[in-house]
Amino acid sequence: MRPTLAADQVRASLSQYLATTYALADESTRRALENFLGDADDGIFRGPYLRVRTPFRTAEGENWKRHLTWHPELTPYRHQEAAWERLSTLHGPARPTLVTTGTGSGKTESFLVPLLDHCYRERLAGREGVKAILLYPMNALATDQAHRIGERLADVKDTRLHDAGVRAALYIGDTPSQDFKQANPAIAVDRDEIRRTRPDILVTNYKMLDLLLQRPEDQRLWQDSALAYVVLDEFHTYDGAQGTDVAMLLRRLGSVTGLAEPGRPLGPVCPVATSATLGANSPGTDGRGGTGRPGGGPGMLEVAEQVFGVPFPPDSVVGEDRRSTKDFTGESDFSLPFPSPQEVADLGDPTRDRGAMDDLVAAFTGLSGPSPEKLGAVLRRHRLTAAVLEILDGTPRPSPRSPRCCPATPTTGAWPCSSGHGSPPRPSPATSPSCRTPVTRSTPDGRCCPSRSTTGCARCPACCGASARPAPSSAGTTSG
Repeated sequence: MRPTLAADQVRASLSQYLATTYALADESTRRALENFLGDADDGIFRGPYLRVRTPFRTAEGENWKRHLTWHPELTPYRHQEAAWERLSTLHGPARPTLVTTGTGSGKTESFLVPLLDHCYRERLAGREGVKAILLYPMNALATDQAHRIGERLADVKDTRLHDAGVRAALYIGDTPSQDFKQANPAIAVDRDEIRRTRPDILVTNYKMLDLLLQRPEDQRLWQDSALAYVVLDEFHTYDGAQGTDVAMLLRRLGSVTGLAEPGRPLGPVCPVATSATLGANSPGTDGRGGTGRPGGGPGMLEVAEQVFGVPFPPDSVVGEDRRSTKDFTGESDFSLPFPSPQEVADLGDPTRDRGAMDDLVAAFTGLSGPSPEKLGAVLRRHRLTAAVLEILDGTPRPSPRSPRCCPATPTTGAWPCSSGHGSPPRPSPATSPSCRTPVTRSTPDGRCCPSRSTTGCARCPACCGASARPAPSSAGTTSG
């Protein structure tokens, strides 16, 4: 999938749907509606937004293994290591945790690995019963999570969980398909089987959990309860009336299981919440994972305390830990080609011309037909990569408002332009081997870019046809 093309298709489809829905007969009125919907400033669309971020930092060494008896064969990210330390019961009780890392960060493994480890040790000790409840706002999410757990339990390369007798169950309103049952034999879906086996991990939604707490035939699930974790995934969805309903449901869970204590509705049970939407700098936090919100509203820690009924200290928030641009790209290779925007545009559209992608690769790397690994290694050291990462700084930006020039940094070799961006220029022989005086010229629309050896210091690659001028005697900026 190419994100920019996908965004254009979504925009066009929605515009066509709305125009068709109103079915205006007058041509001028219909055209006015289409123009209104697609207006860049006042229309219904915003973006597309560009966000480029560096990879997550990985855990150093194998010290993270001390928190677990069972763990998969992988090198965790640092945020996963932090979550495992908080949620492990190997050396003490698990602690309330909010995992706020983004999509694709291994958020599920952040809580699932210590849960499975706990169930593994409890099964080896001969203790049965439901030990973890995973609540999801939608059946599709619950089903997907059950499938992932089933893969762990049925792993033929690591049979420790299976051999210990760890079980899991999916209990939702819909009857799982036959395909799901065949693909996940380790996941119980039959209600009588769930009541009889009392699985270690119960994946469900809050409406079904409400029924499980009320019906007499389900009370066996909660007898001599061994419950240790309650996980609310997609925690940002539990606001307003739904948040209140779930808060009351959890208090009833503590009462039915007999685990409730004064001031702690769930007693010793560890609350866990996850969300890719929440974050340390999201609205509703004070920038430190705290509880302040502009306007006086509650922050995520305060909401978590209200829902679960237990304190969530500031260190309970597990956020992202990403590599710095310098750490990721290393030293930029200024010998790599730096084609001008016009030269790039002349190469053609890779989405329509198969050969255009090879031409782009050659234009930016000087390589012909490199392997994906080789291409990635070279592009990582390209000064344009470091410049883009530094400019965007991991912040989502709509394309019309993206910065128009590169900051002056030794890493990128980019220089400030006439629009005033960046710091005063610093001579750097590495910036342009053929020119001792790097100069950036601005285009009529205010864009600028670093000078490059192939063009020379008297002409910026973004000038798009401007005639070359003699280079000034000292480093600085000029207007084209």
